[in-house]
This record gives sequence, C-alpha cells and structure tokens, in this order.
Amino acid sequence: MAHGALHIAYVSTDRGIPVPGTKGGSTHVRELVNALAGRGARVDVLTTRATDGARPRGLDAEVTDVFDGFSRGIRDQIRRIAPGVSGEVIAGETTGLLVNHELYLRLHALHARRRIDAIYERYALWGYGGLRFARDAGLPFLLEVNAPLRLEQAQYRALRNAVVAEALEAELFHCADRVLVPSEALRGYVIARGGRPGRVRVVPNAADPAFFRPPPSTSAARSPFVIGFVGSLKPWHGIEDLLRAFVRLRRQSSDYRLLIVGDGPLRSVIEQTQRRAGLGDAIRVTGSVAYEEVRRLLWEMDVAVAPYPRLAGFYFSPLKIYEYMAAGRPIVASAIGQVAEVLTHRRTALLHPPGSVRKLVEHVEELRRRPRLRERLGREARRLAVKRFTWDRNAARVLAMVETIRRHASDR
Repeated sequence: MAHGALHIAYVSTDRGIPVPGTKGGSTHVRELVNALAGRGARVDVLTTRATDGARPRGLDAEVTDVFDGFSRGIRDQIRRIAPGVSGEVIAGETTGLLVNHELYLRLHALHARRRIDAIYERYALWGYGGLRFARDAGLPFLLEVNAPLRLEQAQYRALRNAVVAEALEAELFHCADRVLVPSEALRGYVIARGGRPGRVRVVPNAADPAFFRPPPSTSAARSPFVIGFVGSLKPWHGIEDLLRAFVRLRRQSSDYRLLIVGDGPLRSVIEQTQRRAGLGDAIRVTGSVAYEEVRRLLWEMDVAVAPYPRLAGFYFSPLKIYEYMAAGRPIVASAIGQVAEVLTHRRTALLHPPGSVRKLVEHVEELRRRPRLRERLGREARRLAVKRFTWDRNAARVLAMVETIRRHASDR
C-alpha cells in the first residue's frame, strides 16, 4: 500500500508535552507528524495538551483535545478536597487514567468517519486507550517510548499508584506491535519490562536539515566568541559544569560569551554565577523561545556544547545534538551514551569524558584558536545529519513498519 493511503492516529496524552509548545517533546511530536504528512500520510493528533481546540501553527494535522470536561471537573474536585502537593499528585494520576475513556470514544468516532490504518502513541504514564482501541478495531499499534517515565516520576516527582503504573507499562510494552525507542539503553529497559525483543526498534532523534541550513559563513575568527547551549536547565544536562568551564575560559579571554537557549530550575544558579563572578552581560539566558528562534540563535554560536555529567544508565537521544549537527555548528560534547555512538572525536565533534571541566575548557579554547577546525567539524557534522538523522528518514521507517504489520495481518 502506498504511504499516501495511510491514515495515522497520533496519540499523546502526556500532559507535560504541549503539542504547540517549545519543549523537546513538543518538537518531537510536531516534526515527526509533519514528516509523516510530508510522506503522504494523513495524520490526526489526539492530545491532552492542544491549543484551545485550534490547530497549532506549523502542524500539518488535525488536532483533537481529549482532556474532556468530566476529567477537568474531577481534577478540580480533587484539588479542592486535597489542596497541596498530595492533591496535585492524586489529581494528575486520576485524570491521566480517566482521559483514556474520552480518547477511546474519539478514536471510535474518527475511525467511523474515515478508517484509521494505525495508532501511533507517544508513551504516557497512564495511557492505555490507544492500545485498547487498536486491539478492538484490529489495527496496528506502535508505541514510542522516549524515557523510563515510571522511574523518572518516582525519582524526580511523586508516584502514588506505582503498582498500577508498572502494570500498565508492562502491558503496553508487551502488547505493542512495535515499540520505538531513541536509544539502545531504552531498548534494554523496554525488553526487561515485557517488550518483545523482535518488536523493539531503535529510532534516534533527528532534525530537519533544510530548516537548520546554516547561512554562508566564514572561518575567520570572530569577536566576541559565543559558546552556545540549547536545552532545559536541569542538573543532568551539565549546566553547572558548563558554568565552571565558562568562568575559567573568561580568565583566558574576555572575548568569550555564553548563550543559553532554554529555561528551567537551574536558571537561578546561572544568575548567582553571573553576580558572584562579575560576568554580567557575558552570559545571556533567553528563556523558552519559539522553534524558529532556536534556529537563528544556533547560527549565532561559534561552538555548541552538550556537557553531560557522569550519569548512570544514560538513555537520552539528545535532540540538541542533532540540531547542532543540522545547523553545522562545531560541537564540544561529553562522550556518553548515544552522543559517543553518533559523534566521532575530531571528525564530527570534540568529545571529552563526562564531567571533565578541564577537557571542556581545552576543547573550546582549541576551537577558538583554530577556525579551520571549527569549519571542518561543523561541515562533517551537518553531512552526517543529512545522511542519517532526519525526521523524514524516521517517518519513512514508521510508515514501513505500519505496512509490514498490516501485510502480516492480512496474510494470517
């Protein structure tokens, strides 16, 4: 069957991932949906974080909000009965379960209007409506797992119904026709918790090379020299190591500037460093910005960094790495997990041991002194992105999986 005939229902019931938002997860949803549409598929997005029922700008799909009035009412009642953190946790878990009913009804109505060919769901902690409808309607069910959400919820936030979360996770992983994960580490996690090895596929994150195509540039040294970072300001992204490195770099040259694109809980740490080290305007934090703005800010960077600290079980497929590559930025990054699998030291990036501030400083300083090396690393990184890591390539793999599952089902 041609891709153009496929109708994909894309499900995202994670309330932490707004479809029109600026988060990495929001980018992933938008870019994959648009790439599927670009391949000729029709896509309907069913989500708990739409834009007031309107179609988000830049999304080539119809969007349906499944966070219905009943679920909202129950959430508000729980907050009234149990105000505070505990009530918020109960409200989040309860509504996460309740929206599955509305999701099922919306999928049923959509299927009646125009037959759905496959359900593609971005894994959410309490989501099961997509799987249940797919099984009842005899449709392929593809599950995208981007993180060990159950473990993250328990470690970084709060998880009250841990047993229910674990049971749902195991059922989803085991029953899905395909489970798509962005890294090998997550593949192991899924298999250990019930996923069938032959059905789990590694599909790394990506970027759009046409969108990030860099403007004509020169290898000549520029002043000031801008070190750039894109991402949420959280401890596991190495913000504190980056700040320590920048303080040292400024001692070597006042030409250095630090451009941080993003927001998060460590913003106050950045501001404290600015005051304590007297850095003032040498550090700029943009906060959350529109995706179109990320592209322009990337082009301002002379070096783009991903300074991950030492982390056990590094499962990330860092979106920033692929955007740096597509934008042709010379990269300085920690040699950890998928970063070290994708990038090659001195060919497509300069890599250092995770947590090594000294090596981070040395590599940035080397790139400041050697403009031709910067130019070559950026060129080779972009070439690799264009060849292997595009949303279009990922969409083609998804559609091929759908067709394979449907073909096998028709043969039975």
